[in-house]
Amino acid sequence: MTDNAWTQWTRPATWGDAPDPQWWVPPLVATVAAPLLAAVVSGAENLFAPGSFMFAGSLLTSLALILPTWFLARTRRRRATRVGLAASGCALALAFPFLLATVGWIVLIVMLLTGNVRA
Repeated sequence: MTDNAWTQWTRPATWGDAPDPQWWVPPLVATVAAPLLAAVVSGAENLFAPGSFMFAGSLLTSLALILPTWFLARTRRRRATRVGLAASGCALALAFPFLLATVGWIVLIVMLLTGNVRA
């Protein structure tokens, strides 16, 4: 081996490529918090009475954002991405009923204004 090839394998890793010893904290916190937040929002809005659509939708969409955080590279460079996805998943668990209601009202208003409602 040449000297250059040997130093390539023995030099210390840069900060971004170094392993993150606590990579599991954001995914674990978000995985535990998202169902609790979805249940609190669904219970506060009394959304359990008509059905579990809001709870299930909130839970599934938030977990779809949280799931990739478990599989990202476990380096310090990916820590911000992991934290961002975990926080976005928890925020979506809280905001899902409000977002769904807003989209529903917008669709209704657009249908009424364009004349696409047939009774």
